[in-house]
Amino acid sequence: MKTLIIIVSFVFGLMPACAAHRAQAVGQTGFLQHYEHLKPGEVDGAVMVYRKPDADMRGYKNIVIDPVKVVLRADSDARSLDLEELTELAKTFHEELVKEIAPIYPMASVAGPESMRLRVAITDVVPGSPVRGVLSVLPVGAAIAGATKMATGEYADVGKVEVEMELVDAASGERLGAAVDRRVGTKAPFRGSYDDAMDAFSLWARRIASGLTMARAQT
Repeated sequence: MKTLIIIVSFVFGLMPACAAHRAQAVGQTGFLQHYEHLKPGEVDGAVMVYRKPDADMRGYKNIVIDPVKVVLRADSDARSLDLEELTELAKTFHEELVKEIAPIYPMASVAGPESMRLRVAITDVVPGSPVRGVLSVLPVGAAIAGATKMATGEYADVGKVEVEMELVDAASGERLGAAVDRRVGTKAPFRGSYDDAMDAFSLWARRIASGLTMARAQT
């Protein structure tokens, strides 16, 4: 059973950074069933995490991956973004999840008694500024002209994306694991406005897939 708990922890809690690093704090949108059991994640993992203590993943044979939703925080700057852009980001994230998870667990369109369900929402996204972001690759201690650092510790000129994720028993709705995470870019030259978000989508999809691979291997 200890091994199974580690699996759920791995799926949602241990998400090491790639081009983007973890933010200091996250908000709440109401997308998750509840938030009271979320705890701070491991160093450089998801910001907030929940793992069902006695989760047993061995009985699940397939997974339903719901379409990724856009459920923006009340204070999200993304409310000013074009709806088509947000819809395309959600579609891209869903495609990334399916690409990484489908080789491990068969996709199910209708939930059954042996199904898991993965629910994901993009709750905030800020496009980076490719021109000003170039300045952030200067050596430590060098002046970063024009880069504005906010009270949250995040620079205003880099890409950011926040998500809420929940893995549940598809039949009962019982939560197996959940996470709220926010990734902040460290912009480099020649990167597009949403490259940091795309990196984060790939990161989350790979780490969830890796955790499910471990679950699939249990006997």
